Amino acid sequence: MTKMVQWLQCVEADRAMGLPSGESVLVFSSYIVWYLFLAGTAAGAFVVASACSAYDALRQTDDSEEVAVRVQAGFLAAPVIIAFAALFLLLDLGSPERAWLVVLSPFESIVSTGAWLVALFFALSAAVAVCGLVMRRIPPWFLWLAWTVGSALAFGVMTYTGLLLSDMVSIDFWHSWLLPVLFVASSFATGLALVLAFGVLASGGKRSTSCCLWKASGFVGIAEALVVILLFCNRYGYSDAARASCDMLFTGDLAGFFWTGVVGCGMLVPLVLHALHRSAHNEAFVFAASAGVLVGGFFVRFCIVGAALYSPLAIGGFA
Repeated sequence: MTKMVQWLQCVEADRAMGLPSGESVLVFSSYIVWYLFLAGTAAGAFVVASACSAYDALRQTDDSEEVAVRVQAGFLAAPVIIAFAALFLLLDLGSPERAWLVVLSPFESIVSTGAWLVALFFALSAAVAVCGLVMRRIPPWFLWLAWTVGSALAFGVMTYTGLLLSDMVSIDFWHSWLLPVLFVASSFATGLALVLAFGVLASGGKRSTSCCLWKASGFVGIAEALVVILLFCNRYGYSDAARASCDMLFTGDLAGFFWTGVVGCGMLVPLVLHALHRSAHNEAFVFAASAGVLVGGFFVRFCIVGAALYSPLAIGGFA
């Protein structure tokens, strides 16, 4: 067994030891919530920008060019945001020794694999951003390479942030294949929201938002809401510990954050603003909806991490 795996198991065991069944525990520090949110948002923004740019390269129409121009902020924002995410990950690790173990063990745990994905994604997204700022004409082969490899790394980052939690079998609420799916959906939602918000700010609200991007944000938001519902349906009947985690979000200590942050800001407000935008094409609606999605994306991670309850069978290995 490697030192990295041994360290991760010891950390989890130390945090669980002595806790009675059903007692909430902060498995990760608050830094990891910011890390999960920022990493997912950066990855989502890069994938959205890459997809729209690739579509324009293939179609080369006025509409596709307009969309490609509006999403360029995703390329510029991605390396900055992922750099802050990496900083929060280092703060969560807590010591240079732990960070060094992650560097030396790239494929021996989900944490180390994810950290390397973040590092590689930062390097590539930073290269794309610098080229876009300083080069008048970028070779097409480099663009396609950056779009495809960068999107693959970004998708790995999005998936990893969910796998990091779902791999912890000691917490029934997290131990579901739906959790990585939720984090991927939320990453796309927040990444698209970031691109839309920057588009409104860059134009000063004078240019109307691309209809395709606006509709896509609505569909992604609905998909994320459906995954949230499926996750709770799946977890509520899984075990007593998982049900207690759900109750903590529905009516317990985290209910205010869940109903206000996740449901209210992240789902209902954007839904209402989408409906209003159909009759009054006001860019303020786009910006407000995007801000709501970003707030909701943060609180999705906050609530998921905060609702952790250890399974009694996992603590110490005895029933």
